[in-house]
Amino acid sequence: MTAASIKGSGQALASGLFSGFAVLTLVGIAGQFVLAGMSIFGAADAWGLHGLFGGLVSLPVLAMLCLTFWAPALRVLRREAGILTAVYLVQLVLAGLRSDFPMIAALHPLNALIMADVAMGIAKTRFSVAQS
Repeated sequence: MTAASIKGSGQALASGLFSGFAVLTLVGIAGQFVLAGMSIFGAADAWGLHGLFGGLVSLPVLAMLCLTFWAPALRVLRREAGILTAVYLVQLVLAGLRSDFPMIAALHPLNALIMADVAMGIAKTRFSVAQS
């Protein structure tokens, strides 16, 4: 196995991982909406799960950003992955403001929609590039 084929295999792996993380992020965000809805409509313990899974969503988000720095083929998605990471960080800040500034924290669901839109754009771009 040559160095070029090893590098090519690594790039292909990074590309596949990125696509998987994009889907995982979308599934995680959708799950967050379901858990929030469950909490609103009576499943009291769902808020704890919402917080737990909200933290876990950071893993694929940060992994995508890291992969855009490691794999040259993913460089075109660096801006979008950076935006997704920034919107995720705003989401954490908004959740943390719930007690002190509830009127600002109320933007948390709106920010979640923005996060979902950015994640969908990444997945859409990724899969349209993969098929070209």
